[in-house]
Amino acid sequence: MNTQEILILMAGIILLGFIGEYGFRKKRIPDMILLLFIGILIHYSGILGIKTISSLESFVGLFGTIALTLIVFGGVIEVDLSTISAAMKKGIVVAILDVVFTILVVAPILYYLIHIQFLISLLLAAILGETSATLVIPMVQRIVVREEIVNLVKIESIMNSVFNIITVLLILDVIQSNSTPLSLASTFFANISEGLVLGTIIGFAWVLVVKTADTPHLYMATVGILFFLWGISQYLNASPILAIFIFSIIIAGSTRIKYLLNRPGYIDLGKLVEFNQEIQFFVLTFFYVYIGLLINILNLYSLLLALIITGGIVAARFAEISLVDITTKWFGSDRNLMYSFIIRGSTVIVLIGYIYSLDPAIFFQYSNTIFFSVLLSIAVGWMLYSYFSKKYDVAKS
Repeated sequence: MNTQEILILMAGIILLGFIGEYGFRKKRIPDMILLLFIGILIHYSGILGIKTISSLESFVGLFGTIALTLIVFGGVIEVDLSTISAAMKKGIVVAILDVVFTILVVAPILYYLIHIQFLISLLLAAILGETSATLVIPMVQRIVVREEIVNLVKIESIMNSVFNIITVLLILDVIQSNSTPLSLASTFFANISEGLVLGTIIGFAWVLVVKTADTPHLYMATVGILFFLWGISQYLNASPILAIFIFSIIIAGSTRIKYLLNRPGYIDLGKLVEFNQEIQFFVLTFFYVYIGLLINILNLYSLLLALIITGGIVAARFAEISLVDITTKWFGSDRNLMYSFIIRGSTVIVLIGYIYSLDPAIFFQYSNTIFFSVLLSIAVGWMLYSYFSKKYDVAKS
């Protein structure tokens, strides 16, 4: 692509993102769904030729890495880690269980019923382990419900994307390795430990740097460190996503590290969150539209498979919430409402797009199924929510 085409592409991405955001605010249409269907429309209308679509492929790997980095970083810093509350601990536990139960229920369905290879079954189930923050949080805020439940759902859905991405990338590491089981286990745990150590070292080093660096470009520099951390982790065969995760925790908790900082609150996490969201806006818009370009909505087999998978997702959510509430009594009279938060969203689409840059064969075999599963989870989730939320008053806007 030449300079003019790249500039037009960037302008188009920004404008389409604006359209998607407008549709969500005015018509309550999820921007992800709107942008995916814009991509599908462009695909079937033939507006963009095959050559142009293929030329965009070179951006997928880069944008995928950026998106995963920012989602994990944003997920950690958006949760106020300096506030230790019952809702936070509960939300993080439920966020982890969202991924675990989805894998435990959906992976056996894919492996035993659909006869998909075991590791691929694990991968697909892990990809679908998300609880979409952009869709679930507005749902729980539309009704009058206990503040603890609202906070729990917020923390669950935000942190879920973090654990979702970590799980998927670790499974991908296993799939892409051709080592023997023993050497694979050794390499796998070495990568994890190296990623944790690297993230810790760079995290504390950056906190020391920002202690004395009072500059308007501090937030851009922090994002630059994130990208550096991903790159150096891959170079050293460490786990990039775990390095990013630990780094993010250190930055988010930096206001509590009083022996490193002269005064608390030196890093303005609010501004950092806003800056992170602006970059995500551009990157995710590209992803949604591009994945839409590659979707075949006429694939009936994928739709049937998605129906089965969605049934597994619903079963996993009901089993998870029931078991947690029976053993902990966390949800009480709000248990039924918690069942309805099964909606999958942006993290799923980003992960399947990232896989496209690593293994196109897996993408083209299962991307339609993932797409239909996301749509069905939204439909089923809204139906459950509409039924279970009847007993609640509508919140005043």
